[in-house]
Amino acid sequence: MRKENETASIPNRVGHLLRINSYLDGAILSMWMNSPRAPVVMGMVEASVRHEGPGGKDEELLEKLRGLISEAREFHASNDFPPAMSRMRVAHDLIALYIIRLTEILG
Repeated sequence: MRKENETASIPNRVGHLLRINSYLDGAILSMWMNSPRAPVVMGMVEASVRHEGPGGKDEELLEKLRGLISEAREFHASNDFPPAMSRMRVAHDLIALYIIRLTEILG
């Protein structure tokens, strides 16, 4: 459990976001290959953003990702590939840009 005054270091936060990013990579590749495992890998992405980030940080980004991934799963389940993939790509780009911004803070 997180203590109320606990803070997370930027490297810890970046590591958490990189893990989510790697799940997004796998899900996007599975979707492109039309793999039967795509829903499972998309579920891994969804599970990885279910809870708050280290130290309660990055919640605004995680909330956006939750919505995008949920929509992507719904579109994918209804065999509507273009909007499913577009939401996954937007999620992937958002997290990549956020990681870049955090690492620039480190200097």
